[in-house]
Amino acid sequence: MVRKYFKALVFEWRLKRAKKKAASDAALYGKKFLVVVFGGKPVVVSMQGIKKLIRQHRFAKGFTAEKAEKCALYVAIPDNSKKQTPCS
Repeated sequence: MVRKYFKALVFEWRLKRAKKKAASDAALYGKKFLVVVFGGKPVVVSMQGIKKLIRQHRFAKGFTAEKAEKCALYVAIPDNSKKQTPCS
């Protein structure tokens, strides 16, 4: 009982950290980032990375990037309204 609670507590802490990292990476790189569970831990992966892994046949047949986005715990979308303009 206590062990289950502790594991859940650690998972929530890792998830919170992964969400922050995904949001900051999306803002920094201007790409979409997903938080997915891999090996029992929340992991931050870019959408480009997911597509690359699909091309390398790392997932089951029929798995698509849209399915990955549906089953993701968190999706960080970059804010393109703050586009940087070149200096004069």
